[in-house]
Amino acid sequence: MKKKLVLLLCVLSCLILATGCSLTRENKNLKESTLKKTAQTRVEEWFNTDYQAIVDQVEQQGGIEIYKEQYSRTDYENLKATFNEYKSFTKMKEKYGAFKKIEKKDYSLASSSASVSIRVLTDKNKRIVFTASYDKYGTETDFKVEEYQSIGSIMGRAGLNTVMSMAIVFAVLIAISLLISCFKFIGAAQNKQAQQESTAVAAPVAAPVVVEENLADDLELVAVITAAIAAASENESADGLVVRSIVRRS
Repeated sequence: MKKKLVLLLCVLSCLILATGCSLTRENKNLKESTLKKTAQTRVEEWFNTDYQAIVDQVEQQGGIEIYKEQYSRTDYENLKATFNEYKSFTKMKEKYGAFKKIEKKDYSLASSSASVSIRVLTDKNKRIVFTASYDKYGTETDFKVEEYQSIGSIMGRAGLNTVMSMAIVFAVLIAISLLISCFKFIGAAQNKQAQQESTAVAAPVAAPVVVEENLADDLELVAVITAAIAAASENESADGLVVRSIVRRS
C-alpha cells in the first residue's frame, strides 16, 4: 500500500513539473534583449521623426476630413486617431526637447505578451517614459508616450487631492450644521408672529353697563298709581291692592 502511495505521489510530481515547464517555456518572439532593442529603436525613431511636417502637410491638403470619403469608417477613425496622436507628439517634442540619453529600461513578461518601458532624459533636463507593448508574435500592439512622474510627485499630488477632498467634506458639514442651527431662530420668529396675530384677533369684550334703579322713585310711583286706582274705585278700599310690577314705556 505504501509503495503504491509513493508511486502515485511521484507521478503527480512529474506531471506538475512537466506542466510548469510548459508554462514557463520561453517564447523566442518575446525575448527580453530583442524587445528592448526594438523598443529603443522605436524611441529613437520617435525623436527623429518630424511630426510637425506631417501635420502641416495634411492640413495644407485640406485636413484629415478629406480622407473620409476615401476610406471606410473604421480606417478613417484609425487614421484620424493617428493624426491627432502626431499633433500631440509635436507639442510634446516642443515641450520636452530633443533626445539626450536613456536612463532606464524595464522589461515585463506575461503569459502571451510583453512590454518594455524606457525612461529618457531630454536636453531640457526633462524626462519622458516610452512604453511599448508586444503580442506573442513580437508585434507591437501599443506605444505610449507619457511624462515621467517621480514617486514624490505622485505622493504629493495624492496628498493634495486628499486634503482638498477633506476640506470640501468639512465645509459641507459646517454649512449643514449652520443651516440646522438657524431652524430654532426661524421657529421662534414664527411662534412670536403667531402670538401677535392671536392677540390682535382676540379683542377684549366690553363689560355690560349695569344701570342702578332708583328705588325711591319706584315707591313714589307705586303710591301715585295706588291712589289713582283708589280714586277710580269709589266703593272699594285700596287696602288690599298690591302692585306687583311696573312697566315703563318710553
